[in-house]
Amino acid sequence: MPIDPILRQPKGFATVTFVIPENAVKAYTELDGTAFCGRMLHLLPAKTEKLEDEDNDEGLSFKEKKAKKLKQQAKSSHNWNVLFLGVNAVADVVAANYNTTKEQLLNDNNKNTSAAVRLALGETQLVAETKSFLESNGVYLDAFNRPAKNRSKTCILVKNLPAGTEKDEIKVLFEKHGHLARFLMPNHGITALVDFIEPFEAKKAFSKLAYSQFKSAPLYLEWAPENVFVKSAEKTEEVNKELTNTKEKVKELTHSKELTKSKEKEKPNERDIIKDKKQEEDKQQKAPKIDASIEEETPENDTTLFVKNINFITTDESLREHFSGCGRIHSVTVAKKKDPKNPGHLLSMGYGFVQFVKKEHANEALKELQGSTLDGKSLELKRSEKGNSTQVYSSKKSAKDTTQNGTKLLVRNVPFQANRNELHEIFRAFGDIKTLRLPKKLTAGSDQHRGFAFVDYYSKTDAKSAFEALCQSTHLYGRRLVLEWADQTDENEDIDMLRKRTAQSFNAKVPGGKKSRKGAVDVETFVEPE
Repeated sequence: MPIDPILRQPKGFATVTFVIPENAVKAYTELDGTAFCGRMLHLLPAKTEKLEDEDNDEGLSFKEKKAKKLKQQAKSSHNWNVLFLGVNAVADVVAANYNTTKEQLLNDNNKNTSAAVRLALGETQLVAETKSFLESNGVYLDAFNRPAKNRSKTCILVKNLPAGTEKDEIKVLFEKHGHLARFLMPNHGITALVDFIEPFEAKKAFSKLAYSQFKSAPLYLEWAPENVFVKSAEKTEEVNKELTNTKEKVKELTHSKELTKSKEKEKPNERDIIKDKKQEEDKQQKAPKIDASIEEETPENDTTLFVKNINFITTDESLREHFSGCGRIHSVTVAKKKDPKNPGHLLSMGYGFVQFVKKEHANEALKELQGSTLDGKSLELKRSEKGNSTQVYSSKKSAKDTTQNGTKLLVRNVPFQANRNELHEIFRAFGDIKTLRLPKKLTAGSDQHRGFAFVDYYSKTDAKSAFEALCQSTHLYGRRLVLEWADQTDENEDIDMLRKRTAQSFNAKVPGGKKSRKGAVDVETFVEPE
């Protein structure tokens, strides 16, 4: 709903987008010309969104095409990473914090640690500082890590800012599109949180500034969770409760004298009290009783049928009666339009929709009533292609249980360039490591690992601190490390089972008398010594 930037009031028009097309048709036919807040609504079909053809990109270079594609995908949630930090910005900030140069930080002459490990630990430190800063200002960051949650319509998270960005530069950039309610930015100036007053202005700023060029890097924008400021809201509720309690106490003290005086007054007659009770009982008996069984059940998926070739005299009731023999019906609608000759009257459009509560009833109706006759017309049935599914599917995988169950961590998405020593340097910063296993591929003559590792600490506190620090946004060679709590099974049993399986496959006889090359491989080489 657009808002006037000067008057701060709605302009008098709005756009509504439905998920299911038949619901849009129903709203158009039923709500057009109705009264709302003393004004008559006038509904018009909106224009379809113009999609840019790929043929228009022939004159663009590969870099421009890629930037255009990334800007189009800026609103998709699978590209969002909460605490994303650019590699160059991380290197600049870490070098400034330790009074060194970026050259010395990225130099690989140091044999103790590699440049990738230094950048990973520096990024982890900056992420921890950013997290503590946002949480101290009432931001609930754990809501970002939960998939399939509602996103805020006013709060935007700004990322990929160059190092040394000042607050006024970002604030002025977003203030051009509307009034801000809150603006937060850590001291290192790599990320920021912008909260608008009106959702329309926030949406306009997001669409205009998403992946736009700012200094030497594009802006990465993300919608914050809906309850991003839940802590501040809880504090205000607690303060309001305290104020109400104090007000009630003051009222009790001020009216204590009146209460004592009222006690001294004459008591009311018992007959009046009995009459009042009888009147209340009569009202309760006369009130209509609501049956709990009347409550509608939510329909299952794939339960809507599209009905064609309906007679123009057929009504919703007659169509419901025709399909009622197959099972319980959730809703029946015959598509209608306004009669231009008779204002206020509706004309049937010759088709409709029937939605059952259960899927098996819809399947039965599709088989039995296909080609059946209603009001002299043979009905044509088929499944409604859109709007059958009521569930919302997320592109992200379901969140796994993050509760600690031991001292062993499972590290996924390990880059193939990384080796065991680099992983050991990263995880050693949080405590003493008991074992670190990096399983290798079962291929003869290759030392490449399989992309995951197991890290086991001596104490649970060290494992917990490593998990909390590295699970947010730690990148190694450009790949984000994904941490999970490993299953606490007996490690020796797993190794023995692996040895048995590999030995059986290597000792298997090859047809034709030829001996397999894999038979010469030593099974012990596949398991690294601790």
